[in-house]
Amino acid sequence: MDKLRSEIACIFDSRVEITRSDLRKMNYLQNVLKETLRLYPSVPVNSRTALKTTVLPVGGGPDLKSPVFVPRGASVAYSVYSMHRRPDFYGMDAELFRPERWEEHMPLNDDPTNAKWGYLPFNGGPRTCLGMDFGLTEAAYTIVHLIQRFPGIRLPPGEKVELIGVEKQTMTLVVSITEGCKVEVSRDQK
Repeated sequence: MDKLRSEIACIFDSRVEITRSDLRKMNYLQNVLKETLRLYPSVPVNSRTALKTTVLPVGGGPDLKSPVFVPRGASVAYSVYSMHRRPDFYGMDAELFRPERWEEHMPLNDDPTNAKWGYLPFNGGPRTCLGMDFGLTEAAYTIVHLIQRFPGIRLPPGEKVELIGVEKQTMTLVVSITEGCKVEVSRDQK
């Protein structure tokens, strides 16, 4: 939170106007958004129907290295939620919220296919969400305004802190925190 506050203060200083261009320049804010969507993708599970019979080169067998036969018409589901928590993609601390990981080398980037398809909060290819840019801009704008207006955002005293992935979540079409997220806001940074 301190890094985010610092970046916002540095970029906006005393300016009130927030532009899309300013938001895109805010590397740490962009990393916070990426890390949030990595751990809590809006659509945690997705599926596709095979238009033709095909064989996936890996993913089958006990070691997950054997081919997988996919017949025409088969439904193939994939879990973005699980994929985004893979230690072989994101490091041994894949379960932790750590925005700095996006500035470091990650195993995900060692393979061009994984680099392209290993992070899919808005899906990918021709089915990339049309609202991606709007959603990211809107979220960034809201975060900046909240932190500018309420520099004293924090957990209330006694609020139970759950480990990431252990907290109670509700998964429907989207993922949400079952019991909500309680925070205190104040105009004073304490």
